[in-house]
Amino acid sequence: MLGMQAWGAVESGVLGGALASMLVAWWTRRLPRHYKGWSRGALSRRHRTEIRIANTLFFAGLLSGVALYPLGGFAQNDPRPLLLAFGLASLLPLLALMVVPWLSGRSVRAAFVAFSHGQGTPVWATYPLLAAGLVGLGFAIAGFLR
Repeated sequence: MLGMQAWGAVESGVLGGALASMLVAWWTRRLPRHYKGWSRGALSRRHRTEIRIANTLFFAGLLSGVALYPLGGFAQNDPRPLLLAFGLASLLPLLALMVVPWLSGRSVRAAFVAFSHGQGTPVWATYPLLAAGLVGLGFAIAGFLR
């Protein structure tokens, strides 16, 4: 019976990954071709640094939160490190997308659009997920302060 449960988890993971890949491919074809006179490619090249920093900080936030489980001695069923990981993975890229273009004199809004398009998702799908991460970060902080 245990083997069937593990196989079901593998199947659902593969199915979920395939559906996510198809959804991103579908979205990518339907993304706007231009933003304020900039083509999608030119916008991505212009904000390449912001996109790379945001993606790096996403993974750094995710890994640092998850690393708390073995390093901080948290139980596997404690949601606080996972909420912290999700929150940091949301907050850090958002900060990078605001600070880096501001320091370089580029448009912060265009950096947000370029990042979203770089992920292969429309703006309306990217930022509500990151906002949910910020809510998770609030719960994580509240949980650690208890």
